[in-house]
Amino acid sequence: MARNNFIENGSDVALSPGGYNLKKVELTTHSGEKIEIQNIVLNLSITESIYTPNIIAKISVKDVSNLFEAAPLIGQEKINIVLERKVWSRLRQKNISKDIDLTFTVTEYPLYGRPQEEHTQLYTISCVSVHAYDSQLKKISRAFDDVTSEEIERIIKKDLKYKKFEIEGTPISRMKGVINWQTPLDAAEWLRKQTYDKNMSPFLLYQTIDGTVHLSSLVKLMKADAYHTYYDTREFQFGPYTEDDYNEKASRVVDIASNVKFAKIYQGMNGAWASENNYLDYAYKTYTKYDYNYEDDFKYKNTLNKKKAFSNDTGWFEKSMNEMPHSHLEHVSINNLAFRDKHDFDGEKDINYNKLKENTHGITRAIDELLETSSHDIKLYGDYELNPGSVIELKFPRAIDPIDMKKYLAKMKHKPGSDRELWDEHLSGRHLITSVNHTFSDGEYFSEVRVKRDSFSIKL
Repeated sequence: MARNNFIENGSDVALSPGGYNLKKVELTTHSGEKIEIQNIVLNLSITESIYTPNIIAKISVKDVSNLFEAAPLIGQEKINIVLERKVWSRLRQKNISKDIDLTFTVTEYPLYGRPQEEHTQLYTISCVSVHAYDSQLKKISRAFDDVTSEEIERIIKKDLKYKKFEIEGTPISRMKGVINWQTPLDAAEWLRKQTYDKNMSPFLLYQTIDGTVHLSSLVKLMKADAYHTYYDTREFQFGPYTEDDYNEKASRVVDIASNVKFAKIYQGMNGAWASENNYLDYAYKTYTKYDYNYEDDFKYKNTLNKKKAFSNDTGWFEKSMNEMPHSHLEHVSINNLAFRDKHDFDGEKDINYNKLKENTHGITRAIDELLETSSHDIKLYGDYELNPGSVIELKFPRAIDPIDMKKYLAKMKHKPGSDRELWDEHLSGRHLITSVNHTFSDGEYFSEVRVKRDSFSIKL
């Protein structure tokens, strides 16, 4: 696995987007001994997702040197993985180096076997980010009074001693409360669920392959420029191992499996189109209600494609789903006298987490649920910078017979150089990457990517 798809003259420039250089897979035993094991690694995968604050690695090993006993491996190891590749940058017009240097803690050896050939053992090593491993062995409990994002940062940097942390967006959710006894990452996830910005957008807590832990506003991610455009076509035009061939492969969808979804009924049940939000203030013995309505409360400009994912035309329905608040009911108890004395009635200074939930009026939940509008699982040539939280543009060709396509283009008076009519406008569009599985196997590097979107590309 050490060197694959690289120029042989020592330049280390990748001939293919799937090229990589595995510089190091160093295993540290429980006693501190360091052992380089890259020569016995068969394949490697690194997984990142916007739904997890850590990354996961799996390493398959063919051991013919009795490492299992000689080390010995007992489940208290750490592994340092260093990957390198030099690629041609279209923006900078020069070769740039992209390196990954990650350290993991071994969690288990889930698969072990001995093939027919003697003196050989095969096993898989499962690893997780060091801070996630440490989190499971700690419990924290304390009072806090701060913006929720600041307390999350305190957990990551101080409790878990992990310094690579970034906040993308401007959280406004401040509350006062107590973290009961729980692991640091469980506490961070509890606080994340209460975090939102001025758009009522939820935040996501996740780690990317560069090692950084992100706390990002979902709406801010939606508004970002697309990282790259990928085309779901099968034919290649250029000869192998040329710059044009490299760029063509880097923009090509290798394989795809789609879950079109469009499951309006399930999204409706989860509050995407309408919800009734009931709040009982047991301090003042008052009851209030807010009916969320997709047409009235949702801002289309904050979506990926800046268009609706729902039509309020009733058609054969008796009424539109955005007019059915009973499709999702929420009942929340509020204590507006929490943390206050007779001199403190400013209304927003010291509020508990239920009060934060009241402030969102169901909009935060709806934004989160809309991301389930549709999804695709696509396989692309490997790219370290293809990470969760990034936006990409997908282009799907229209499903029209080539002969009919020519007639269609002639009818539409298609002009050479204009390809708008060639692509399916409904399926194509901007998508958010939610997870990436970077796989290094059989001499090639691929990124298995799951993308989702919250809106259509066509106007309803």
